Amino acid sequence: MAVSLHADEMSSPLSEEVFWGDMPVVMSATRMPQLAVDAPVAVTVIDRRMIEASGAREIPELFRLVPGFIVGYHDGHSASVSYHMSDERYARRMQVLVDGRSVYTTAIGDTPWSTLDVTLDDIERIEVVRGPNSASYGANSFLGVINIITRSALLDRGVSSIKVNAGTQGVREIFVRHGGGSGKLDYRVSAGFSEDDGFAKRYDDKRTNTFSVRADYALSSIDALTFSGGVGMGPRQVENRYVPDLSVDREKHELNHNQSIKWERTLGLGESLSVQLYHIYNHNVESFHTGAFRLAPGLVIDPVSPANEVDFGRRTDRYDLALQHNVSLFDNLRVAWGGGLRDDKVWGGRNLMGDVTINNYLKYGFMNVEWDVKSPWLFNAGLMVEDYSTTGTAVSPRLGANYSFSPMQSVRLTGSKAVRTPSMFEYATDYGIYGAATNLYSGNTLIGPGPALDLLFWGGTRQTRVEKITSFELGYHLATRADSAFFDAKIYRDDLSELIFKVDNPGTFSLGHNSLYLNCCHIVIKGVELETKLVVAERNSLYLGYAYTHMRDADTGKTLLMAPKHSASLLYMVDFDKEYSAGVGYYFTDKIQGWESADAEAVRSVVHRLDLKISRKFVMMSDEIEVALVIRNALGKYEEMEVLRPKASFAELNEIGPSAYVSVKVQLD
Repeated sequence: MAVSLHADEMSSPLSEEVFWGDMPVVMSATRMPQLAVDAPVAVTVIDRRMIEASGAREIPELFRLVPGFIVGYHDGHSASVSYHMSDERYARRMQVLVDGRSVYTTAIGDTPWSTLDVTLDDIERIEVVRGPNSASYGANSFLGVINIITRSALLDRGVSSIKVNAGTQGVREIFVRHGGGSGKLDYRVSAGFSEDDGFAKRYDDKRTNTFSVRADYALSSIDALTFSGGVGMGPRQVENRYVPDLSVDREKHELNHNQSIKWERTLGLGESLSVQLYHIYNHNVESFHTGAFRLAPGLVIDPVSPANEVDFGRRTDRYDLALQHNVSLFDNLRVAWGGGLRDDKVWGGRNLMGDVTINNYLKYGFMNVEWDVKSPWLFNAGLMVEDYSTTGTAVSPRLGANYSFSPMQSVRLTGSKAVRTPSMFEYATDYGIYGAATNLYSGNTLIGPGPALDLLFWGGTRQTRVEKITSFELGYHLATRADSAFFDAKIYRDDLSELIFKVDNPGTFSLGHNSLYLNCCHIVIKGVELETKLVVAERNSLYLGYAYTHMRDADTGKTLLMAPKHSASLLYMVDFDKEYSAGVGYYFTDKIQGWESADAEAVRSVVHRLDLKISRKFVMMSDEIEVALVIRNALGKYEEMEVLRPKASFAELNEIGPSAYVSVKVQLD
């Protein structure tokens, strides 16, 4: 059952026609092109048509389609995309890749969604591995992997376009793309400007400028060189949502840039060798002065702090060198193996990590094997070994067996173990506002100097270990040829141990913080996930996703609401003719506990969301023009994921109301 693809298809991003032709193929499960029916884990594919029909403005919105995924916004510019768990806003347990390059930052463990230099029009497809995949992509592939695959520059040769979006909530966007080439060189340049007003009644506007370039050069008939690079930057408003005067409304600036060069050689049918070197840099500049505030209001003598300078800045600087060799040892045995070196240099500001720099060095090696031992059985085995300078050596194995009833129908049973290394914020944070002098007042009368202000909120002990997960998945996959339909069902049990949470300082450490990040918790998640895509009529397609999730504390047996019990998605796509098309997206999410909330009452209500898009294409003076109207959240207001603070003190939460925008795209001849 080995996949038979041409060599050039194995070494470059494959087109939608290749993937959704007679034999659907995925790349992200084992680092090898595989039939979806042979993959050892569930993989959701978001293709170009789904992206366009969804009406999404930003990449994170697309993941509302994926079964079991939770998408929310802490504010208008801070998206969170997680699988199963909503325990913290930065979604540290997800690996996010762009063309195989990790964009996960190790400072606070987030993905810089708002400054990624990838536009929606640059994306060919997105593969989402729903389940642990550390055996293929390493420690932070703890709950799943998102692999964003951009279009080859060859596909955009001779294509130039301008796209303008404008609508309610201050949406103002313009994107310019140009593809060209000469001889063996193809390139694409993209630039964009995006601005919006965030949530109503919130201080969370954002402006983003992006620029990216990709160049593909054929060195020879068997050698290819790909260069990509880009930058995303802009200011964001940050609202005070803590103690008045201790934190103030302010503006921060985000900068994210990357460079990557990859050499690939096709050694034969089914065999290739690649070497990739990439660099990513992420810098958040956030410093401000607090207001003067009383430490003990109401007493006869009050210590009052004057304005205090605070620096919450952070910086991640990463270099990664990786080698991968794909080879078919026999007709029924394929292997993808390799390894690499990584250096993460992380700095945190005085009030975030004590103005220190930490280097986290990584050495890693992996191997994935697909063995068609004897039809109808096929086995997948994988192993990743990593050695971190901060947490030591970790091993992540996976073993799966697929039984095929036919070439397009199979049952899979897979067991895997995976780990997650702590972010540097969890490992060594020194978060607080400290070192300020105070003055003693009696009413408005200054008496004299007061005690030193020493507010240390939470800290990292530098003894934090890796989180662990043991996962079992029983799945069924059915597909038909020519992309007319597919169906995937998954039953799973995930056992998560030594999870890192912020807990009250137990007093066993000398740090003077109120809370510490410690390995403390054990959670079991069980569930069922279903997804299907089918052609219901000519030029009419339907995608459906559903997830049932049950989470409990393994120590107390208590049911947890860090994931919605039920969630569902629907996307109906129709092309009326060559001119008109439409998309209807419906999303249901059961009640769920908010980010970082220990309050069982802080639960968001059930959400029903409806998005609509209709577009028309026509030709004017030899230029192709597309005009679209997108109506978002047509069913009315609902509360976003920001529910961790009491409404009595912070009434203006993230409430999403109906909105709309118009998009005009001109493809120049």
